[in-house]
Amino acid sequence: MGSYLVRIKVLPTGPEVPSEQLLESVKGRLEKDMVLKNSKQEPIAFGLYSLTIDVVVPEVEGAIDRVEQAVAAAPMAAQSELIGASRLSSQLKNV
Repeated sequence: MGSYLVRIKVLPTGPEVPSEQLLESVKGRLEKDMVLKNSKQEPIAFGLYSLTIDVVVPEVEGAIDRVEQAVAAAPMAAQSELIGASRLSSQLKNV
């Protein structure tokens, strides 16, 4: 079975929320089969930032929707947007 890499952009409830707290808030909402792979903070303006996160989830029906719902339900997340989803290869062959 393969996996999906889901990339989501998250905005905090305000500029006073540190990115580390926002990330922990999102991590706390992820299910046990969802793994946070990477995160990146991007400045917007006037102290406001967005957090782009990559979540790896097993390739099952509805998995991407479940990730979106989990991230949107994070207490410190004001808004979230799916940027993209890609299937990860379970095995790479030598070329």
